[in-house]
Amino acid sequence: MRRTLVIAAAAALALVGCSGEPADSKPATSSTPTTPSTPTESPTIENPSPADAWVDAVASTRGQVSVESQLITNVEGFERILAGVGFVDIDSEYGDIAWSDEFATTREIQTADGHFLELDGTWFALDSETGVPTKVGFTPLEGLDSATNVTLVGDEEVVDTSATRFDADLDPSLGPLTMGFSGEELTVVNDATDASLVATIWVDDEGRIVRILREYSASSPDGDPISATSLYLLSDFTDPTPIDVPETADAIPAPA
Repeated sequence: MRRTLVIAAAAALALVGCSGEPADSKPATSSTPTTPSTPTESPTIENPSPADAWVDAVASTRGQVSVESQLITNVEGFERILAGVGFVDIDSEYGDIAWSDEFATTREIQTADGHFLELDGTWFALDSETGVPTKVGFTPLEGLDSATNVTLVGDEEVVDTSATRFDADLDPSLGPLTMGFSGEELTVVNDATDASLVATIWVDDEGRIVRILREYSASSPDGDPISATSLYLLSDFTDPTPIDVPETADAIPAPA
């Protein structure tokens, strides 16, 4: 009997040795935790909408710029064309512009000291109530912040400069204020109906406006067509420079 018990115990020990671990032990685990891999996502770059790009361009067009202008009005069949060359400080609305048409050449200066007009060699000081149509030349961005229905047209060249073109509608009530109508023309334009004002801007690679086109159309109270076009080319963006006011300008008031 004792021999039988010894053999049974030896058999049990042999089974434990074959298994390599006690019957009640847990499986071994790795000492290094496994972390699920997360896919790497590339950053998303959002392009601004045409409307946002328009607003950004207006805000970025600052400082003193060389300007070439053309103002064309046609009221009840009478056309007037003016061409201007000079410079303007966008922020202060000061500047120096020479204007010409088929009849004469004039020069306008606007500074903190006032608004002055040179005609046939004589300088005149203009008061706030004496308006001249060319005064719009000192505010080439006027009304662009009223843009709606902005559309991106695409890339175009502006005087050998790569630019992006945008079209938009402007508030038509700004037409009489921005298109360079004369006082006589405004007696008709101010009562116009069915008015529309559209604008196109060209923006360079630095986000600045380098060309502005406005087109206005309406009908006179008699049903005759009214139209106007203004074009500005902006270049040579620099810091503002001093403007010399003619010594005789403050001595001679403009004729009524």
